[in-house]
Amino acid sequence: MNSTDNTTPLSSGSSRHYVVKAAPRVTASGNPISLSDDDEQPILMEAKLREIITSVNHLIISNQELDTALLDDHDDDLLDALKENEDLIHRKVFEATSLAAKLNKHGVHISLADKITQYDGSLVLKKMEEEKKKDQTEKNGGDGIYL
Repeated sequence: MNSTDNTTPLSSGSSRHYVVKAAPRVTASGNPISLSDDDEQPILMEAKLREIITSVNHLIISNQELDTALLDDHDDDLLDALKENEDLIHRKVFEATSLAAKLNKHGVHISLADKITQYDGSLVLKKMEEEKKKDQTEKNGGDGIYL
């Protein structure tokens, strides 16, 4: 391996081919960064948290716009997108909460309350769930079980 240009020659007959290998990643202090050790690198964890927060906020805005569109007109594709976003929002908020707890153990205290937009769920999905429960109640013959 040639140390100045970070390439390794491959011999294949008369022509020469080179494979370029990525330079090792190091911190400012010169310590190597292992991509598998992201859980032990507070700076990388914080960057990942910022990425998740941005993603969640965009998903929330998207769901609010989908809610508005679905209140005007029913569209199965929009409804599917709304459901997928809803699930993704819950998973990413959980991931952000877990990551914030890990950062807290490293002495980095981050509150998510002021960084993630308040979201109480889709109005359309709530309305659909209420209608589904109402239909099931009517189908079962009322609120109680009669013997």
